[in-house]
Amino acid sequence: MEAIKRYWEKATPMSFSPEKWDYETKRKFRYELQDYMQSVFQFDKWAGKSILEIGCGSGIDAVEFARNGAVVVAIDITDNAVQLTKDLAEEANQHIAVFKTSVDKMDTVKIKVGGNEEVEGFDCVYSYGVLHHIPDVDSVLKDAHRLLKPGGVIMAMLYNKDSILWAYSILKRTRKEHPSMTDLQATAFYSERNEGCPYTKAYTKQEAIDLFGKYFKDVSVSVHYNVVDLPQQRKVKLGISDEYELGWHLVVKAVK
Repeated sequence: MEAIKRYWEKATPMSFSPEKWDYETKRKFRYELQDYMQSVFQFDKWAGKSILEIGCGSGIDAVEFARNGAVVVAIDITDNAVQLTKDLAEEANQHIAVFKTSVDKMDTVKIKVGGNEEVEGFDCVYSYGVLHHIPDVDSVLKDAHRLLKPGGVIMAMLYNKDSILWAYSILKRTRKEHPSMTDLQATAFYSERNEGCPYTKAYTKQEAIDLFGKYFKDVSVSVHYNVVDLPQQRKVKLGISDEYELGWHLVVKAVK
């Protein structure tokens, strides 16, 4: 776990630290690159609801929920992510409660929503591109279930093992450059912008359904983000319909 913390302390997603982009530039880049996110996660439908984000990274999605009226609690295990999220929220003039912690250390919280009486638990647990980096993902899902209100929703993005990116940019490259690597090792090594991530697991659609089905009901999975990583350019978009389910991202939604 310490190796994972060290890696993400230096490789916080969407931080754009060298570029020193302002909030609006970061937001524009984020939702134009992952152009399915607004329609699939429907940030604008969560006004007055309580959101827990597990693994907030640089805070762009936490701020997106907040600017649409949600009450947001964001957590991460790294100092850098916590500070980046606080800074981004301040720049965007949004209030977000940000904590350096892991989900297992969180108690059920009472949050005042929309000026009404306090409610216990969260309406939504959200985690984008985080769970596939956690070896003991089952324990995280158990805690997510514990922290959700009855009828609450979990929304998460996982990497798709049945994707063009996994077959071409990871598996094919590994066979050429590191033929002794296992598929799991290769996925970790090549999955991120900074090579050598300690742990990444890609899931098939059915594996994602089975994983979330242990703890939640009404599990649905949709497939998005048809891209490949080329030797000189990452995330090159392909003109392929989502109906073929070849995208790099699995979006899982389920209910407590």
